[in-house]
Amino acid sequence: VKMPFAEEYKKFAPNPDGFPALVEKLIALEKEPMSWESDVKALKTPVLIITGDADVATLEHSVAFFRLVGGGVMGDMGNPLPESRLAVLPATSHTAVINQPDLLLAFIEPFLKGETPKGFFEQ
Repeated sequence: VKMPFAEEYKKFAPNPDGFPALVEKLIALEKEPMSWESDVKALKTPVLIITGDADVATLEHSVAFFRLVGGGVMGDMGNPLPESRLAVLPATSHTAVINQPDLLLAFIEPFLKGETPKGFFEQ
């Protein structure tokens, strides 16, 4: 079976032959319960959650995790914006996100620099 990510994995991974082991680990991970709420809530660093509007992870799930890291509060009326951010990419599935590097960079770069993306809140 040809896997779309196998060739890309070989280009960038420290161990190009490790793709089958990665797939095995991902399959095992899918079988484990995903109750990470307490771990996520304990994070002390700002988090950028990126999801697609057609993602396997539901929007409700992404919003719930965003709230766990301090997001989802109003950043108006003199209140600062939350340090964590949520980006919902339009017309994007879980795997299609990797084919949109320019769109991703527009969210990731300002987040890493601690900046608000240009044009979002500027007059």
